[in-house]
Amino acid sequence: MSSAASVAATLAPISAGCVASAAIMYPMDVVRALRMASASDAGAVLSTAQLLRNFVAAHGVAGLAKQGVVPEVARATSMRVVQFFSYPLMHELFFGRLPSEGSHGSKLASGMMASLPAAAVITPLENAKIALQLDSAGRFNNSMGEAMGHLWRRGALAPYVGFQGVFTRSAVSFGPYIAVLPYCNSVAAPACRSVFGDTPLGSTLGSLLGGLLAGSFGAALNCPFDLVRTALQKQAIAAAAKPMSGAQILSLSFSPLAYFEAGRAIYASKGLGALYMGLGFKVLHLGGVGSCNAALIPRFKKWFGIEREVF
Repeated sequence: MSSAASVAATLAPISAGCVASAAIMYPMDVVRALRMASASDAGAVLSTAQLLRNFVAAHGVAGLAKQGVVPEVARATSMRVVQFFSYPLMHELFFGRLPSEGSHGSKLASGMMASLPAAAVITPLENAKIALQLDSAGRFNNSMGEAMGHLWRRGALAPYVGFQGVFTRSAVSFGPYIAVLPYCNSVAAPACRSVFGDTPLGSTLGSLLGGLLAGSFGAALNCPFDLVRTALQKQAIAAAAKPMSGAQILSLSFSPLAYFEAGRAIYASKGLGALYMGLGFKVLHLGGVGSCNAALIPRFKKWFGIEREVF
């Protein structure tokens, strides 16, 4: 098998693992999105229970599993497929060796760089997901096409509002996750083998636990960055109800100043703690996703007979 074919072959197990992870963890993502989006709402801060009651009143209990699920699975799958696929390529390109031969620093840098193409792919889907999850009036009819069209009609770059936040959030999450994953696995695997023996169950639980630890670490670091990103995209989606100027779209899409201003506004109105709203649910969500990916991608690699290193 040629080198190019070997690289391309990793897409199958990566994609299978990422689809499964996104679908399994989707209900937790709904709660995370509601909690984080509420940080920029005017008025009193609502409890998670009240936010859920409002969501269920608008979409029903089934909405936790289906409202915005298509763009979320598409977004999460696309993002992580691009990240996991690009990560070893970035490491080989910039450091001249496989990730397993690299340092924590080289893994961190490669993981962060892998988040740039991922952000380019998933920002429109991220906006569609947020629009659907926050659509209490039902204006988009849980339609991904209608939610994306809400921004497309304002210009070719309008679907990329919040791109700077998506990249920052992804880099601050995936980079640390992929850098510490080998260490977390080296701690979790022996612990699970000591309890369950050298069995398939012990091996699987070790991968799940290692991924959970690494994913939770990345989630804890990126919480304020993701919350500000959510607030900025929420602001842009609301602004798209009226015509938007080219300068406004460019600012909301790429300007670091617009991103920092969204964070400053939250801090000024609700304090530092508001930047960490939804931290618990975010850790559960990304920790769970990290756990699933760490366990499932190697399993799918084995089932598909792929030997090339992914992480």
